[in-house]
Amino acid sequence: MVLKYTLLWLASFIVISVVDALWHLGIWGNVYRADIRKVAAIVDGKPAFNNMSGLVSQVLVITAFVVLASLHFHSDAPVLKSAVACMMGGILGISVYGLVNHWLIRGWSPAMTALEAVWGPVIGAFAGFFIAWAGKLLKVY
Repeated sequence: MVLKYTLLWLASFIVISVVDALWHLGIWGNVYRADIRKVAAIVDGKPAFNNMSGLVSQVLVITAFVVLASLHFHSDAPVLKSAVACMMGGILGISVYGLVNHWLIRGWSPAMTALEAVWGPVIGAFAGFFIAWAGKLLKVY
């Protein structure tokens, strides 16, 4: 069972991270690239990111999504309940992040705030659906 959950977590990390990157770097990349420059530390003309913090935050969010979804694997509606639980987790972990950043960080744009507020429940619901589907496929439940 531990191996199945490990595979579920790895698949979830890869797929959700790819979708997350498409949102931030592809679909809305122009907004994020322009607006993040207003608040990021700039070194040699480029934003200087703390990549380890970014990786750890992604690990924590994906882990929370997997836990939230898996709590519903043996319920009467595992896919729907996983999606709703992860959607709420996305609101708490991502939407609130955007709103708090707007409150605390001078220069954090209303556009990034709106995008993060929308993205939280969207990526959360997607994560819940994917994790429930992958959990069934991997025979976790």
